[in-house]
Parts: sequence; C-alpha cells; structure tokens
Amino acid sequence: MSRRRLLGGAGTALGVGAFALLLDSARAQPRMAEFDIAGEALEPAVRIPPPTTTTTTTTLPPTPSGQIMFPIVVGPDDFCWVSDSFGDCRGVACSRLHEGVDIMADLGLPIRAPVSGRLTKRYVDYGASSGAGNGWTLVNDDGSITYKFFHMDRHEEGLEVDDEVEAGQIIGYVGNTGTSGVSSGTNHHLHFEYRPDNDATDSFDYLERDPNVSFEGE
Repeated sequence: MSRRRLLGGAGTALGVGAFALLLDSARAQPRMAEFDIAGEALEPAVRIPPPTTTTTTTTLPPTPSGQIMFPIVVGPDDFCWVSDSFGDCRGVACSRLHEGVDIMADLGLPIRAPVSGRLTKRYVDYGASSGAGNGWTLVNDDGSITYKFFHMDRHEEGLEVDDEVEAGQIIGYVGNTGTSGVSSGTNHHLHFEYRPDNDATDSFDYLERDPNVSFEGE
C-alpha cells in the first residue's frame, strides 16, 4: 500500500472520530430556550426607511402668456399699443429703471382690475413732478401679487382705499397725469406694474393678447 493511501486512511479515521466526539457533546448540552417554540427566535424583518428632510419653498403662481387680463377695455375703433419698456432707463443718467409696462391708449379708456382683490393705496395727481399722478395699488385676494396703475386721468367714482374689487371691475380711466405729462400733453397711457411677492416683473409676455391691441414687435 502506498504512503499516500496510508495517510488518507488515517485522516479519514481521525475525522470520523472527532465528529463522533462533537456529536456526543452536543447531545449532552441543554437546548436553548428561544428555539423551544417555532417562530419566537426570529421576528419578521422590518425595513427602516431612510431619513427624509422637508424643504419649504415659495412657488409663485404660473404665468403663461395671456394669463393676466388686459387692464384696459379697448374697442375695435380705439387706439391701444403696448410698449415693451420694462427695465428701460429712467431719470437723469439712468438713475433708475422702469418697473412697469407702458400701455399707450386713447384718453379716457376704462381701466379695469385684472384680478379680484383689495385697493391698498390711492395716488393723487399733484402735477408733473408728482410721479404716479392719479393711480391705484391693487393686491390680489391671497396677497401674493401686487398691481400698480399710474398716470390715470381720474379714479372711478365711489372707490376708496381698502375697497374690495372684482376682476374686470372699472377702477379708473387712461390719462396723462404725474410725470407722464412732462414732455407732451397727449402722452396718454397707463403705467402698469405686475409684482409677484411685490417684486417688479416684466408683464409684457403675460398680458392677454386682446385683438384690439397692438404689441411692440408683434
């Protein structure tokens, strides 16, 4: 018999003997209590979700083109032209920027509220050095958007500060008051401001495309 077979046989004999000793020892040990009843030792796995964080953001209302009701009532025979003038230089040496859109129109055309809301400030004309002339500040119902109307000829009768108005309600008439009349007595227009979160924003692309109104560049 070869040396390799002798060693293999001896190893096998030792292995069997060792296994027998281990088996006898295990039989002599008491059984663990947690395994006495099926299902007690292992509980169903519970998945713990990853921690989450909450971020609060302010989302402005969507403003696709045509969402803002056109603020002047214009008939088929009336003149009305919208200048894309937001951000243009104003004042000496461009000391300030234009924060609205100028809507050139016939004297006396009705100005309407584009949304329902509250009139929070009334501007009164004190001449060519008074800036806004006759006008209003209007805040929408939930307080998220402010609108301003300057250079009106006059206010609609009966309206006062803190009055609630409905969308489409007449609040004044196109004029040439305040600094609008500095260079010309016929510069009739409405300075219209759109201010989400009271931040001046260009409303040119968002204004309703009234078929009786021309828009610069269109």
